[in-house]
Amino acid sequence: MNKKLALMPLVLLAGTSLSGCIAAAIPAIAGSAMVGSRVVDGDGKEAAAKPAPVAAVPAPKPAPAPAPVQPKPAPVPTVTLVPVPPAPAPAPVPAPTPRPVAIPAPAPAPVIASAPVIAPAPAPVAAAVVPAATPAARPALPAVASYPDPDRPLPPEQAGFARFVRYGHASARGAAGGADLPSAVLTDPVALDGKRRRCAVGEQLVAVIDLDPAGGVFAPPANPAKLPSLALGLAVLREAGVEIAWLSDMPVNQSGSLRAALEQSGLDPRGEDIISLRRDGEDGKQQRKENLAGIACIVAIAGDERPDFDERFKYLLNAEAGAGIEPLIGDGWFLIAPLLGN
Repeated sequence: MNKKLALMPLVLLAGTSLSGCIAAAIPAIAGSAMVGSRVVDGDGKEAAAKPAPVAAVPAPKPAPAPAPVQPKPAPVPTVTLVPVPPAPAPAPVPAPTPRPVAIPAPAPAPVIASAPVIAPAPAPVAAAVVPAATPAARPALPAVASYPDPDRPLPPEQAGFARFVRYGHASARGAAGGADLPSAVLTDPVALDGKRRRCAVGEQLVAVIDLDPAGGVFAPPANPAKLPSLALGLAVLREAGVEIAWLSDMPVNQSGSLRAALEQSGLDPRGEDIISLRRDGEDGKQQRKENLAGIACIVAIAGDERPDFDERFKYLLNAEAGAGIEPLIGDGWFLIAPLLGN
């Protein structure tokens, strides 16, 4: 019997029952041995060996994908802080020694001989003292206490003119000292109470002379005589800062002849005085005086009758009605004789 065929059932039996009857299968194959790929039986003969069945090997599991290799971060250099010693403080610079400044002593205040000198109280040391500004010196006004000049006496009828000059000069002195001056023009155009306007500080002072004779109109003489004594009084007023204004109802177109008469007589030798003449039939002297008083201070008025001072004298029924304004005669209003012989 072919031994190869005899061994086949045993092999098959061992393959099917190997799991449960391993001990029963071992004697069946104990009489033969496997050497390499050949089988030798008990007689020593070599039998062709069949390859043993290969058990099913499960498929290998796929190897897991390798984890991505993260690049190693670059090593951070280690910084070692070394304390730095503080810089030495700069040596203090000595402050410059202030140089002494010489302060001039204040100039002594002017002393007025006519006023008592009072020692000022000492000012506090800590307070700053600002000296007051010294007012500008005013020019000295000429003295006219002896006017008229004895060498050039006035005619007796011109005593009022001398008072007129002295009053105007005294007004100028008062204005230079800051006095509150009364005007020669009344405040109310109708009232008879004698109340006068007040001159504002710094207003130009004016002295008015009415040239018209009583009840008439002035006519300039062709060849007037020289009037040195009257001219001196007017020069005193001009030097004190008082302007002269000549007033008349003669028409304005005759101003040239009036200028010539005033220059030839010496009353206005330079032709610099004010001339106020009538421009038309309604341009009265009273209105022109009011206009002049609106831009200047009329301190004195001279004329040969009372209406030359204020026209309300024309409308008084009796002398007693003008008792309130009569005291101005000699105190702002002055009665004089006509200056150029009219």
